[in-house]
Amino acid sequence: MVNDTEILVSEVLEARGGRVKGWVGQPDFRGSWDIIWTSLVTIFICTFTLQCLNAPAKQDTLFILFRRRVLWMALAIIAPEIVVTYAAGQWSRARHSLKEFHNAGYQQWTMRMAFFADMGGFVLETTDGMSFPLNAKQLHWLVINNHIPYPQTDVDEIWDKSKQDRFSRLVTAFQVGYTILHAVGRVAQQLAITTLELNTLGIIFCSLMTSFAWLHKPADVRMPIRIISHSQATIEDIVGDRPWRITPLDFIDENGPGWALNVQPFVKIPEYLLCLATLMFTAIHVADWNLLFPTATEKVLWRVSSFILFAASWTRLGRWKWLYLWVTNRSAIQDFEEARDKRLQSEEKRELATLPLAWEFWTIAIVAFLYGVARAFMIMEVFLELRDMDATAYVNVNWSQYIPHI
Repeated sequence: MVNDTEILVSEVLEARGGRVKGWVGQPDFRGSWDIIWTSLVTIFICTFTLQCLNAPAKQDTLFILFRRRVLWMALAIIAPEIVVTYAAGQWSRARHSLKEFHNAGYQQWTMRMAFFADMGGFVLETTDGMSFPLNAKQLHWLVINNHIPYPQTDVDEIWDKSKQDRFSRLVTAFQVGYTILHAVGRVAQQLAITTLELNTLGIIFCSLMTSFAWLHKPADVRMPIRIISHSQATIEDIVGDRPWRITPLDFIDENGPGWALNVQPFVKIPEYLLCLATLMFTAIHVADWNLLFPTATEKVLWRVSSFILFAASWTRLGRWKWLYLWVTNRSAIQDFEEARDKRLQSEEKRELATLPLAWEFWTIAIVAFLYGVARAFMIMEVFLELRDMDATAYVNVNWSQYIPHI
């Protein structure tokens, strides 16, 4: 694709120092590197700056912290809706903690403090020398049973421990806004959008939903707040001879401290958030249904992969039935969610040594395998498509037509 600007530049280069009369406009095309660079930078910014990982363990090194962040970035790229699910689960646990503390008379307890506790922000120092982190549920049990005082901290102190960089967030907001606006402009002017750009939009949307769920969660907390028991009882006096796997307070909440598991389970997840996230993420990929792929085979594989992605994302937590009830009988949603929560809670109480039932294992394995294959193909295709694309994919959006001018 050669336009007048390219011809003009070519003539100037040949003339080597010749002069050009008149106004010279910017080129109305972009190159392959422009597409790749812009998309990869946007993906990196979203998956890096919007992360709010849990507090590290005392023995975690800088390498371990770096590896953990890289792994979460990789997960946010490969399966971003899973990260949304974890973030929504943490949000729900924080809401439950807020309700428990308020019912116990501690109105000063906030969502931010609940997140801080569940991410391993409070560490208990016992009289017999033990030291281990507490999650919000364990902290609540110790406080109401007078084993420890209510933490003498406030929201400002906790937020002061957060390492959120407002400038990086501003840069992220600008880049995300530009990418979305650019996609809207291309659709409005009927210009092709590459699969790489659509994949970037999917990651952007899931990252924004994750950031919304983590709105009150401090970021990159390194030093916890230590709580000292105000009784002479040892930890053995408090918990007895109960067996434990992560901390002595496993009998209160088997989920354990945030730094150990790094995620929280699927407890009372706000279904509307997950439905919206998975619908939008898969819909963005389905939007490529009729685009011009390099070969007919790649087009069919993309369609099949999009369908697998959509089906697999909605299988695990019964979202198909939830959506069906939302359309046909919304009054039955509460009973359905309560039954699902009981089932999930019973699954969480299983010991790790207990093997899952055969049918459960093979069902999950098959769904995970199909999802992995479909997602792997889509990631490869976003780069394979660059070898043969619709010519309009290289044409820039003409923004001047939307700006009033004389």
